[in-house]
Amino acid sequence: MDADTAKMVIVTTGIQDNEFIHVISGVKSGDKIVSGPYSELSKGLKNGDKIHIKKEEKEKKEPKE
Repeated sequence: MDADTAKMVIVTTGIQDNEFIHVISGVKSGDKIVSGPYSELSKGLKNGDKIHIKKEEKEKKEPKE
């Protein structure tokens, strides 16, 4: 992703499950990524599309008992 524009890059993936995919190479620390449902990203998002950057929500941690 460059500023507010989607940019496709080739990545190498490792193991995955229903929630997570291990990305082995193709991105580096500090890169911003677009995430979402596979069907939306694969069919709806094109290289060069303008995107809206959503602020990260901090995880709420439950207090220890």
